[in-house]
Amino acid sequence: MYLLNKGGVILKSLILCTTASDSICKLALDSLEMKKIRFKHCDKPVGPHGIRVYSDTVITANSYNDSVSFFYGENLIESKEISIGPKPNDLLMHEHKIYVVCGESNSMVIYDLKEDKSIGQIATESWPHSLDMDLNTNLLFVSNLESDSITVISMDNYDIIETIQAPEYPTKVRVSNDGKKIYICCSYLGKDKRGYIDILNIGNFQRIARVMVGYSPIDMIEDTENIYVSNFTDGTISVIDKATYKVEKVIYVGGMPKGILKYGSVLYVADYLKSKLILIEDDKIIKVIAIESEPNAMTLF
Repeated sequence: MYLLNKGGVILKSLILCTTASDSICKLALDSLEMKKIRFKHCDKPVGPHGIRVYSDTVITANSYNDSVSFFYGENLIESKEISIGPKPNDLLMHEHKIYVVCGESNSMVIYDLKEDKSIGQIATESWPHSLDMDLNTNLLFVSNLESDSITVISMDNYDIIETIQAPEYPTKVRVSNDGKKIYICCSYLGKDKRGYIDILNIGNFQRIARVMVGYSPIDMIEDTENIYVSNFTDGTISVIDKATYKVEKVIYVGGMPKGILKYGSVLYVADYLKSKLILIEDDKIIKVIAIESEPNAMTLF
């Protein structure tokens, strides 16, 4: 049985960035057949790092060649590449604009697809790494690795309305499914110290809870009951109960878990070190699939 996305489109595949192999991989959710799609129209190396889906198009942020690529249709035909800025790490699209955070320029670039040009560049803080948006408040949230902060940007006029301080190396920022909270991975990356998930009220940016997880939390996904956190340097997934904001269980997967998604009852975890996709159900590993080098961000399609 297939699920639908928010736009009512049937989801049939999981798409992963495989950073070191200059490709994306498409996994059929029913048969688990894997298809590799190489970048053909880009200067190499490409280094796809961030990925999003809009309607029937997959868009990647390519951190090695400073570009954004578009793949169209069920067969993911590479249709376009845009030079965007130095070290693009993550991206979003809303209406006809793409928002891309570029690590080396400490900025978020706004690209208008109708006009086919960059229409603005917003200064963030040091080394922006991820972003998310909330359309109820019309706000963008950018996590800045090296300045330990979250930049909050109005989508109405692109003013910076707040800078939220976060513990060291916030690798990921995500707006909760109900639009009421902000989740932040506070990773302490590179230090022998366990990380946290900070949970903030989206209305006033005040902390609701701080949950200790594993070492170097780097990505997260939520469902109706839990938040699942991939801990990059200790090979585990922390499962946080949303009712209590406590870690209810820890699932050992090994390697370096990075990108994480849930589809139905199955959790999909990308092992960046061992180039594997790990499938988990009922807290147990049910399948391990070999994949191209350095699987990273992923999305449903």
